[in-house]
Amino acid sequence: MQIVVFGLNHNTAPVEIREKLFLTESQVPQFFNALRDRDIEESAVLSTCNRTEIYLCTNDADESLAVIKEILENSFNIDRRILEEYTYTLKDESSYRHLFLVASGLDSMVVGEAQILGQVKDAYRTATHNNATGYLLNKLFHKTFNVAKRVRSETRIGYNPVSISSMAVELSKRIFGELHQRKVLVIGAGEMSETALRYLKKEGLHEIFIINRTFGNAKKLAEDIAGIPYPFESMSDLLMQVDMVLTSTGSEKPLIDTGLIVQVMKKRKNRPLFLVDIAVPRDVDPTVNKIENVYLYDIDDLKDLSQKHLSDRLKESEKALEIIDSEVKKFSSWLRQSEKNPLITFVIDKAEAIRTKEFKKTAQKLKNADEETLRSIDMLTRAIVKKLIHPHVALIKEDSDRETSEIIKRLFTLEEEDEKDLDNRDEGQ
Repeated sequence: MQIVVFGLNHNTAPVEIREKLFLTESQVPQFFNALRDRDIEESAVLSTCNRTEIYLCTNDADESLAVIKEILENSFNIDRRILEEYTYTLKDESSYRHLFLVASGLDSMVVGEAQILGQVKDAYRTATHNNATGYLLNKLFHKTFNVAKRVRSETRIGYNPVSISSMAVELSKRIFGELHQRKVLVIGAGEMSETALRYLKKEGLHEIFIINRTFGNAKKLAEDIAGIPYPFESMSDLLMQVDMVLTSTGSEKPLIDTGLIVQVMKKRKNRPLFLVDIAVPRDVDPTVNKIENVYLYDIDDLKDLSQKHLSDRLKESEKALEIIDSEVKKFSSWLRQSEKNPLITFVIDKAEAIRTKEFKKTAQKLKNADEETLRSIDMLTRAIVKKLIHPHVALIKEDSDRETSEIIKRLFTLEEEDEKDLDNRDEGQ
């Protein structure tokens, strides 16, 4: 089995291309189903403002990559030219080294930023919730979290953390100088907006307005951090008052278009308006930048600022890379050992197949159970299976003679037969 990564990021594609390949929360389960229909059983999707990456385990990398491109092209309306021109493919050691780098914040636009680890964990959680991962990807992602933890604890790569949101606020300071007398509109109530609000508060701003499609979320953000919440319908009126807009929502289409800004600028009597759009897909139509006295900055415009902070982190990056290189060697060694003894894979696959089957049966019976309950049951069964098979795997590694192997293989074959007997009994009751 090969571990493969297919994707694009801020280094290979501009924001106008990245937003085309951004997979929304509702699209990811569809993608997993499409992969399963084409016999790709282990996969995970990481889709953020700076990257969309698909991780998978496969026996035929070329065939699986062709399947992925076909699905993206046909089901998600992605131009084949984009898939050929702006994407990259990483295999084997390069693939998991890349994931270690990503989760540790070393492949980010802002080196050392902490948000990406949470995004990787969310991606893995979504994959497991949709039963898209198997033993190998589970092992890889858990290893990744441990590597990222080592990097954070053993280096100062995350010291005085920098993020896309903080870069957006720094850009604002370059535009205006002092910010405390400026009026700012924040659109969105997600993590990026929350982080930006904290930085704006530090700058001493007193007039921060917050809007979100769900007013309750805007209100909570204002109560927790700073700002005055307004209904989303107030956007046009607020655009006439503020000096700057900082927007980061999960909208699939632009919220601010040329027509709206033309109307707003007439009422502003062409007083300059600055918009910082850190959303992907973008919240502001890029043609807005052509309007006189309107200045639009998107996430890619923050690259120059991020390079300034990069020099401060290079020394820590070198230490982090040493950790990652050593962890890559360890994981490669583990993979070679697993491949050397197919009985380990046999035991793991048998146990996981039983676990998955029983979990699905239980989930069907618990029709009224919420997602959190099902997720807890899933995690519990994974933990139980892991502990049950650990002694068998350890024994195989320690004593790989033929007699021991035959006993363990027969034991798991018998367990499978016992399970079938139990199923038949259940059906007969």
